[in-house]
Amino acid sequence: MTSQRLNQNHQPEANAFDLDACINYLAPWLPTQAPIKDFVYHNTLEAFQHLSYHEAVSVAGKLYGALSYLPLEDYQQMYADGRIRNHGIDWALAQTGCSHEQQHEIRATLFEVNKAGHYPPVALASHGIRNTWLTRVEVDLNSLAHPILFRLLAGFLDQGISHWLLPKEGESFWEVFKRLTQNSLVPLYPFNEPVVTELLDKSLDEIILTCLAKITGSEALYEQYLLEMMLAHPGWSGMVRIVERNPKSLLFRRKVTLKETLAVELLCELAIVQKRKGEGFLTVSELPNLHGIPLLHGDVLQPNIPLRLRVWHEAWEWSMYVELLAAIKTQLPAAKPPETAAKPIPEAQAFFCIDERECSIRRYLEEINPAIETFGMAGFFGIDFYYQGMDDAYPVAQCPIVITPKHLIREASAKPATEKKTQKAGFDNIHFSKHTMLRDWLYSQLIGIGYALKMAWNVFRPSSKLPRIKSLGEVEAHSHLHLLRENEETNEDGHLLGFSFQEMADRVGGLLRNIGLTQNFAPLVVVIAHGSSSVNNPLFAAYDCGACASKPGSPNARAFAWMANREEVRVLLRNQSIDIPDTTRFISALHNTSRDEITYFDQHELAQHPAPGLHKFKQDMQHALLRNARERCRWFELAPKSNSNKDAHEHVISRASSIFEPRPEMDHSNNLYAIVGPRAVTRHLFIDRRAFMHSYAPETDVQGDILLRILSAVIPVCGGINLEYLFSRIDNSVYGAGSKLPHNVIGLLGVANGVEGDLRTGLPQQAIEVHEPARLLIVVIQNTAVIDKTVARLGGLKEWLDNDWVRFVACEPDTGHMFLYRKNGWEDVELPADYIPQVANRSEEIILGHHKAIPVHVLSGRVS
Repeated sequence: MTSQRLNQNHQPEANAFDLDACINYLAPWLPTQAPIKDFVYHNTLEAFQHLSYHEAVSVAGKLYGALSYLPLEDYQQMYADGRIRNHGIDWALAQTGCSHEQQHEIRATLFEVNKAGHYPPVALASHGIRNTWLTRVEVDLNSLAHPILFRLLAGFLDQGISHWLLPKEGESFWEVFKRLTQNSLVPLYPFNEPVVTELLDKSLDEIILTCLAKITGSEALYEQYLLEMMLAHPGWSGMVRIVERNPKSLLFRRKVTLKETLAVELLCELAIVQKRKGEGFLTVSELPNLHGIPLLHGDVLQPNIPLRLRVWHEAWEWSMYVELLAAIKTQLPAAKPPETAAKPIPEAQAFFCIDERECSIRRYLEEINPAIETFGMAGFFGIDFYYQGMDDAYPVAQCPIVITPKHLIREASAKPATEKKTQKAGFDNIHFSKHTMLRDWLYSQLIGIGYALKMAWNVFRPSSKLPRIKSLGEVEAHSHLHLLRENEETNEDGHLLGFSFQEMADRVGGLLRNIGLTQNFAPLVVVIAHGSSSVNNPLFAAYDCGACASKPGSPNARAFAWMANREEVRVLLRNQSIDIPDTTRFISALHNTSRDEITYFDQHELAQHPAPGLHKFKQDMQHALLRNARERCRWFELAPKSNSNKDAHEHVISRASSIFEPRPEMDHSNNLYAIVGPRAVTRHLFIDRRAFMHSYAPETDVQGDILLRILSAVIPVCGGINLEYLFSRIDNSVYGAGSKLPHNVIGLLGVANGVEGDLRTGLPQQAIEVHEPARLLIVVIQNTAVIDKTVARLGGLKEWLDNDWVRFVACEPDTGHMFLYRKNGWEDVELPADYIPQVANRSEEIILGHHKAIPVHVLSGRVS
């Protein structure tokens, strides 16, 4: 959550304009999307989290000019299709707090034809003082000034695309700007205008205030003009703010502030306007009917919720929530742990990330072999560290962004030094080779032609291998991780190199207790991380593991398996009442979610330490991957129409390897549920790849300590994924990135349409076009008394629950009673008496002929 709250009652003091306070007040409204290498899902409207959900989307819409809900016609069509049910409408009307008569009147309006259309609201960003002024003076500053500013920022912040470094060592953005304007052989337009040269030697505050005075003509308008100027290019403004507050977000550090960019942009705007209109141009304060324009301190920050659309949206959400809750209710008696009968030891156990893309692979694996038991957990597997692979130029965090690791793990090779690569891949040599105009021209003519021909070949004849990209699961045959700490010295960044045995035991034991696995270990435990590989995907980090800070989780899986296999760790675990038998072997693996392939790591150790049952597990997993690929293919228009699992698998491999395929996988589309409880609750449910699932044994957590650790990850990670998808789908033009087809990667910072546009935030159209935007429903199998203890300790995350950014339901394991969390207490969940969950024998029967989201089904048979 942003540390600075938006104060809707904030008013600038007369004759005492505080520029720093103004910038700090406005900055939280800017996007908080990190550079492209660290794409991490988050609440798009996190600056408004202190408001209730419906109030927040209303205020944000009036600020940014964004839609708050789907068009009325969409909801009416979903009702006609049976996706929205009458019991959902009844529930949503009851939430309005209106009288029965008023509810009846609202119900009648739900089915009226919308003749007015569905347009964004009149907003500050699109209809404020700046746009009104620009229309009046007939100067298109956005097309004239933005390309200049964007080129300067892109060149200054560039992380490896540019051949020449713009900043010198230690130079700030303002220092670079002054050097270019004052020392360039060719004048830097429009900063060679007299009005600019007269101001360059003044302080940043003086420059900004002078420009604002000349442009607006009134100090009362300074704040709003600055906000509207930044909202005209929120991507670049937000990126500057991120880099300013967290310089470590860039590999090559840059010194830049929002104040510096505001000064440069205002100088540019003033110079252009004065050159075209003369010194006596019309100022903003001289606009006629100024009070008829949306003003920041008018009613812009006051919510205006469209009640009809709110009712439709909540009716739709509740209709889908009931599908899961009713199905879970049928499974709760089977989820109770047996009191007397000994639980049989599984043939194998598999650890998966809670990622909803693993929902279906777990289901198929258990369908194929019911003797396999699966568990879900955050995909960093409780091992938090910075990781540096053999070919990595710098370490990266392998844990949720809310955790700051204290340990560094490096990968090394056992090969002789002479066999090692002499040059590292990645960023090591960027910017350090010499460039000349003649040599670069020759390179582009000779080598460039060859690459162009090769690219054309890849377009028309894509191979199944990723061209020029290291395979996601590729690991040196004899590589190993330096996991055991040899001394207590830290490196230059203050990180400990490796873990002690006690630290290993604490992390391994912590995860096993979280998922309720402290006994009944199978002879084989496979720790399966996940990641995604594709060619045509600049936002590749969005497809990897959110719990690993948008990196593949393979280092974490390898680390966990190595630690859990160490006898020194197992001895310490026995002191914590976790007895891992000597016959149990942990193996690490990686599931490539785009290609539906799996890579098993460290198999060179199997000769010394055999893993019983691994061969059989691999066979079962391969069959599960084929079925999983077929289930995924129903979303792809170009997928084979046959019911062959093999054809489907070949198709998902080819689309991940194709340079012209903008949809390598649908990623998190249609995520809707997060379930925290025993696997028995969900094992016999078909949830259509929509559920994040975290294993949890409620009977072992009477104080809610384990649940606190789980929810501390589930709420921000799963909730962030859900809301990023929701808002990018509701209004992709404002909250999303638009079509990825015209996207160019800018400076390894982000993507833009073309080469001079604003950085696009959110998700591209191809990622969300099939997504059904609804808020996440978190279901916890636990008594409300225990959950109350947990919620009281959630800190800032409690805001997500109190303000309905996610929905939260408790299912009592003993009674089956369900309760909906409310800020002021729990509310009984009354499931409609006439609703019966759909039933099927197995998964493959359900997906036949379906090309849209499928309701939750109860699986009555486990036929392989």
